[in-house]
Amino acid sequence: MYYDVLRRLIIITIKHLQIFQEVARVKSMSQAAKNLYISQPTISQKIQEIEDEYHIKLFQRTHKTLLISEEGTSFLKYSTRILNEFEEMDDYFLNNKENTTIRLGATLTVGCTIIPQLLKNIKQNYPQMNIQITVDNTQYIEEQLLENKLDIAIVEGDIRNAKIVREPVIQDQLVFISTANHPLTKFKIIQTDQLEKYPFILREKGSGTRAKFDQFMNRYKVDYQTAWTCHSWESIKQAVLNEYGLTIISVHMIENEIKDGSLKILNVENWDCHRMFSICYHESKELNDNLLNIIHESENFSHCPILDYVS
Repeated sequence: MYYDVLRRLIIITIKHLQIFQEVARVKSMSQAAKNLYISQPTISQKIQEIEDEYHIKLFQRTHKTLLISEEGTSFLKYSTRILNEFEEMDDYFLNNKENTTIRLGATLTVGCTIIPQLLKNIKQNYPQMNIQITVDNTQYIEEQLLENKLDIAIVEGDIRNAKIVREPVIQDQLVFISTANHPLTKFKIIQTDQLEKYPFILREKGSGTRAKFDQFMNRYKVDYQTAWTCHSWESIKQAVLNEYGLTIISVHMIENEIKDGSLKILNVENWDCHRMFSICYHESKELNDNLLNIIHESENFSHCPILDYVS
């Protein structure tokens, strides 16, 4: 298989793939030529050479723009994979291996809770390791892993693409919370229909936590009210503390507030969301020593005491 790929690359070069990707991105050969500082006839020639070699049509040409064809879409996936492999090879062999920057992704819950302490542990044990952090929702982190823009990530949400390897490493639990004086705190068990009376402060669509919440509420046909939709966990926590509504949140986020009594965990019927933060990486990712060390540190991350309290 690799022999056949290499044989093709003798004819179809990395330059062909780079030109094709730029044309696909901007949907214009003239614009691609400007961006790459080469002539438009060269752009047209390279695209034609790919089409002739594989007997395909990469684009549907109109008088205004180029539309990528179905075959072009498939070719784009392969070319992206090949170019990512070459980029990774360059990074690995042209830079000092120990000083290569590791691109670590984290979802917002993970980024707000365990990442600061985890990075501190890593720096103590592996001071030579350089780490660049990207924090966003689960959907975005998954996309970045697939596009090789992240080397590895720690997420709390569900990863859908089968090409992403997912290894559970850190225990977590999602809980419903309110202020200490909220009317629902007087109930030992809260029925799901009682939740319809009160507004919620929630994460945006694409968040792993929001997905768990929506699945639960839809399953029990709870017609809930959304007061706020927010990208920041700190903003959500402050909104609850100021009595704007309820939320669900990781117990890692509220250790101090549970201890000082300012927030209370609500016992909602049928709600039991134990979950794991997971290490994720692309199945084709070469796990070098730096990545293996990050996995090791994640596996040995300390337990959250509040988990025992809510179990």
